[in-house]
Amino acid sequence: MNRNTWEQLVVHNPMLIEIQRFRRRYLSFGGSNTLNSAVLGLGLVCYAGLVLMVMNGQGDISPLWIIMLQTGLYTLFAPGMLHGAIAGERERRSWDLLLVAPITKAQIVVGKFIGALAALAAATAMFLFPVAIAAVTYRRTNWHDLLLCELLSISFAIAVCSMTLLISARVKRPFMALGASLGALGVVLVVAPILLAVVFSTSGMRDVDLLYFLHPFYALGQISVLSEGSSYGRSGGMVSPVFWGWPQILVYLGLSAVMIAWASNTLNFAENEVKFIPKGHRDA
Repeated sequence: MNRNTWEQLVVHNPMLIEIQRFRRRYLSFGGSNTLNSAVLGLGLVCYAGLVLMVMNGQGDISPLWIIMLQTGLYTLFAPGMLHGAIAGERERRSWDLLLVAPITKAQIVVGKFIGALAALAAATAMFLFPVAIAAVTYRRTNWHDLLLCELLSISFAIAVCSMTLLISARVKRPFMALGASLGALGVVLVVAPILLAVVFSTSGMRDVDLLYFLHPFYALGQISVLSEGSSYGRSGGMVSPVFWGWPQILVYLGLSAVMIAWASNTLNFAENEVKFIPKGHRDA
């Protein structure tokens, strides 16, 4: 990416106003949306409960398990936040205004994505507090593995945001985007692992590390096993420290870049076209 492209998409992108929109919608009690205020209030109560639980259980709660909880919440939070990013514009009839505005479709997608990253950064900052308390008091904290798990959790959340944005760009109703995003995550994180477990249990095979390579919770669990000083993972196969952490992070970030570019190219089509692999089209 050259300097002009970087400035166009990131530095001088008019769609960076999405950062303020996400802040007002998800991190503020103001506005007319009572449901968002209620969800935010409930989230703050749950967060206070988590902090109190960590403080009361000092020395007994591993920070890696808090990061697992964080990853699970990101899995639900990202689709809930981004499912209407583009599909919602279509439903509200504001999409036509964006199309005639003096901005490119790539700026629209990247601006929406950066707005989601800002909200994700705020959530990560909040989680760092209980994670830090647990890390300081836990007697077997491995700071390298802790950092690795945190980066893995964040990179997976970025991948989920990218996937949701891509799906939102492909449908015309936010509810359809939300259902498709949660359905895809359910298949990848729940249905496929269960089916694989059944197949492997009946065939007598135990080493499933390679098949679960991109499963974030499995990867976090394996890093936790290594952090506790064990040489064997839950699958019974030998666990290599090189196999868990950075490879997943790089794959998640690579997939995110591909899906963001895909979403941007998707917007080049007319509303009545259904194509997932655009060819020969350029931004207007």
